[in-house]
Amino acid sequence: MPIKEIGLTSFRNHDEIKMTFSPNINVIWGKNGSGKTAILEAIHTLSIGRSFRTNRKDDLLKDGKDFFSINGVFQNAKKELHIQINQTSNGTRRILVDNNRLENVRQLIGLNPVVLLSPEEQIITKGSPQDQRNYFNKLFSIVSGDYLNALSDYNRIIRQRNKLLTDFHTIVSAEAELVAWNEQIAESGMRLWSQWKKFYEQFTNRLKTILEKFDDPDIALSAEIHSDVAENKNTYLEKLGKLTKRDVYLGRTTYGPHKDKISFIFNGKNIKQFGSQGEHKLALLLIKLAEVQLIKEETNRDPIILLDDLFAKLDDVRSKQAIAMTGKNLQTIITTTDLKNVEERGIPVDEKNNSSFYLG
Repeated sequence: MPIKEIGLTSFRNHDEIKMTFSPNINVIWGKNGSGKTAILEAIHTLSIGRSFRTNRKDDLLKDGKDFFSINGVFQNAKKELHIQINQTSNGTRRILVDNNRLENVRQLIGLNPVVLLSPEEQIITKGSPQDQRNYFNKLFSIVSGDYLNALSDYNRIIRQRNKLLTDFHTIVSAEAELVAWNEQIAESGMRLWSQWKKFYEQFTNRLKTILEKFDDPDIALSAEIHSDVAENKNTYLEKLGKLTKRDVYLGRTTYGPHKDKISFIFNGKNIKQFGSQGEHKLALLLIKLAEVQLIKEETNRDPIILLDDLFAKLDDVRSKQAIAMTGKNLQTIITTTDLKNVEERGIPVDEKNNSSFYLG
């Protein structure tokens, strides 16, 4: 559902601000530090319950204030959806959807999907294996409630098994308890891996399609998964058993889908190790375009596109491709320091279904 309105109170550097968006292209422009990215951050938070800039909830609260509030109205042809997130200075958070309080932030995921292209997202190609797993876990959770549930169950079992491993030598029945947890984690791990593999293959197919549309023989990008997750329960249990001493010593589970590694290969080389800045930027754009397609096709919903300072990160040709390939019917919200940057890329800001906002 496109976002119709947003209101912020004591969020980041905004005391009070309200915006009404158009269904197509919206440009938020102004000087650095004026709070442009905070608007995108708020929309992202309404979509999945957390910021893309920080894991610290108190970072979102304006200095000296006791609480912040984000209010969003999402609307399509059939209905409106009102989402509100309130948080106090001590970290207590309340999430309301149409005035009904959610029991868990996970209930937000998938209601109003967004696709973000920002400097922070470059961690997808430059970051650690954990960063890349986090990206795919978030994406697959957006497109599938079953995947989100499988991931949550697996993470819960991992935490409980790790706690047992940490306290192993102080628990009389530790060995018997470990056998029981191994049974659960083998079943949960295989279930998660099966779903992960399915959506991963779908993502890579979308990435191939995007590359074909680019029609540039000098660009090749693929994603490769490195995993040794067992295909059956007995093999999974055998591997867990062989690693028991190491797991007890380290106090954590060292086998399972949470240890998988993903590599992005750009023109035949691992981009994390050998990619230039320009290649990283282009690869991220291609990955994000594949993300848009996966969400659209798997959920039958159009994601909101959030482009943070796009024109400072991509050259003229690539930024035009980014705008063109997101699709004319997708709501897109762009931040920039200069409105001319947008107009020079062929975006008619003054058209009927487009809007611009200046933040001083």
